[in-house]
Amino acid sequence: MAISAHADEIGIYSFLGTLGDKIPVFLRFAVNDDDIAVGEIIYTKHNISIMVVGGVLNDDGWYYLNEYQPDGTITGMMTFKIESNENERVSLTNGTWRDPKTDTVYQMKDFEDEEDAQYGVFNVTDYLDYADPEDIGSYYAYSVWNSNSQSMVGGHVKFSKAGKYLLNFEVCNAPGGIAEFKNDPNRPAVLGKYTYNWFTYENVNECGYGFSAHFFKKFVVLKSMTGNETLGCFGSGAAADGVYIKKN
Repeated sequence: MAISAHADEIGIYSFLGTLGDKIPVFLRFAVNDDDIAVGEIIYTKHNISIMVVGGVLNDDGWYYLNEYQPDGTITGMMTFKIESNENERVSLTNGTWRDPKTDTVYQMKDFEDEEDAQYGVFNVTDYLDYADPEDIGSYYAYSVWNSNSQSMVGGHVKFSKAGKYLLNFEVCNAPGGIAEFKNDPNRPAVLGKYTYNWFTYENVNECGYGFSAHFFKKFVVLKSMTGNETLGCFGSGAAADGVYIKKN
């Protein structure tokens, strides 16, 4: 019996607007109670749909979303603020979209709330479907262009079963500095009770670093749980944080 479900949604947003003056887009995404945002951006002129994943940046209404191709390549990076007016309508402001490879930047202009707009055929919350334990993949990865090295960099994570609701993991995340670690051989990760599609893991490699993993149908999100006190674990402020697309 499948035990996965939608993550608890705390907001669903839909906007029509333009990147710059000439690129019309429709953006819709849902946010769950882990501050993970998931949805799609549709380039309406050519009806091209791309999955976006990101999250909440702070308590002032700032969000980020990255475009992920099916192979895990990030092709666009957005930051913006969502505000509500006196009529309880929301607006997207101060938004920018950037191509990480060309460094082309577009202002996100005239993004108006379009709650009833219909584009594509899917329900945005479908992206928030958690994975069943048996659907957790063995390999997840992403990549993004690094202007300093003039090459694609990124990260990957491997999982293997260590028992019922137990997982071994190996993480290598190197968008800048390198965070590379795995679980203690005698201490696999334990999937959370009731839903079994997340885990937390503390004291990685005895350096005090801790992170969480949140498994969805198409990807896994790794998030640091510790702060500045563990920035020296891997050098150059590296950490596990990222969205890793399921490969197999």
